[in-house]
Amino acid sequence: MKNKKEFIVKENSGFRLRVVKFNCMRPDNLYNLDFIQETLDEDGNVLYTSTYNFFLTNEELQVLSEGLLK
Repeated sequence: MKNKKEFIVKENSGFRLRVVKFNCMRPDNLYNLDFIQETLDEDGNVLYTSTYNFFLTNEELQVLSEGLLK
């Protein structure tokens, strides 16, 4: 995967939200963005996972970022 970025937005004893972003092969200005919601057991093991997948251009990522920060 080209230019993969991954980070944890929020994590507590029963829940974790991760974001994964990477460049798509084609077209050049398209990115895959995954929001990954995980339910954790008391030992921190993943019980359930839900992934919300989006394909966004650089401009759309900018609009998303700006909208979240308003």
